[in-house]
Amino acid sequence: MARGLRKPVIASLRTRVFLFTLLLAMSETNAMPGRLFGVPGVPQENSIRVLWMVSYQMLAVMSSRRYLTTTRRTRYKCSDWYDNVLLCATDDQYRSYMRIHRSTFDHVLSLLRCHAGQVFKSRRGVSQLPLEKQLAIALYRFGHYGNSSRVDAVADLFGVSSGLVVKSTRRVVRGLKRLAPLEIRWPNAQRRAAAAEWAADNFGFENCIGATDGTTFPLAYQPALHPWSYYDRKGRYSLNAVITCDWHGYITNVVQGCTGAAPDAFVQTLANWHRFPHIYFSSGQYLLGDKGMKYSSWVIGPFLRPQLTSSDRRNFNYQLARLRVRSEHAIGVLKGRFASLRELRVRLSGPRDFDDATGWILSCCVLHNICVQMEDPPLGCADAVGPDEAWVPPGADTNAVRNATMEKVCTFMRANGVYRSF
Repeated sequence: MARGLRKPVIASLRTRVFLFTLLLAMSETNAMPGRLFGVPGVPQENSIRVLWMVSYQMLAVMSSRRYLTTTRRTRYKCSDWYDNVLLCATDDQYRSYMRIHRSTFDHVLSLLRCHAGQVFKSRRGVSQLPLEKQLAIALYRFGHYGNSSRVDAVADLFGVSSGLVVKSTRRVVRGLKRLAPLEIRWPNAQRRAAAAEWAADNFGFENCIGATDGTTFPLAYQPALHPWSYYDRKGRYSLNAVITCDWHGYITNVVQGCTGAAPDAFVQTLANWHRFPHIYFSSGQYLLGDKGMKYSSWVIGPFLRPQLTSSDRRNFNYQLARLRVRSEHAIGVLKGRFASLRELRVRLSGPRDFDDATGWILSCCVLHNICVQMEDPPLGCADAVGPDEAWVPPGADTNAVRNATMEKVCTFMRANGVYRSF
């Protein structure tokens, strides 16, 4: 029988038992109307007793069971693929399955044990699946999308139940979220100076420390609550985020919490580096953005078409696109490595589901940074924002800063012979 019918069936049986008990009491007092059931050759009182006994027996049996049927559909489990294929695969095959190298897997495993060990300890004393297998299940789901990432398909591969696949993924996401403050860090003053020097020497953008860009993460299913707010400009249900990275593809900041209908400029205003630039930027430093970002003295974007009135501005846009494309590359590498971000198979039915979706995205960003800096030393971090810090609105000198930067970039392009006449 279908799921959810147990309570109605038991309620119906209780009603029958009560009715037949009432009829028996009426028959004892000779208050029973004659020929109520009309069974030929059988006394009416005997018929009531039989019906009462059958209903009572059925109620006793149903109350002692969790399911209506005694035989449930059996799911056969086999972990041969995990034991004999994944663990014995070559490095290239292992990377195609897990999307990371074995050494990176071991490094992530050690980080989870060190910083998120409590997540993988059961409160009731019940032993969990080994952490290695839970991480492998989550990585496999992170790295695949479409039918290959279905919960049932992953459960068949690893020889576990569907519920355990969901629980293992949630535990790994919770553990990786605890690693986010350690792995996704804003560059300190030294790293910002090094990034600005590299951008000035190679592209002529002095004091430019990175690039920021907005991207959407499509959803496989229509959200249950306010679906229109998730509908983006590309005709899909999605979540929006603004990702900031340096020139090596290392993600330094992720801003989430907005649906696909929110523009990039609005998501940018939620970033701490936008609200508190005096903490995140040194004097004169800025980021590069595309035309969808909110321009300010610390976010410089290209000139739009009504303003393209000179060759200097066209060359400035050309040089800016050459450098800013590194943020596009970083997002492309992120979605290429963890293909589940191309289509999140998460059903958004409430706040918990929304947190699961944003946690999934953040976990992939953490893993991306671990892959980028696998052999790099620990990096510094900028000062945290205090609760009493004043919000600094975008300054009125936005055009002056961009024009001054344009003059320097055009001078650099003329000196290196890359200035073009449009």
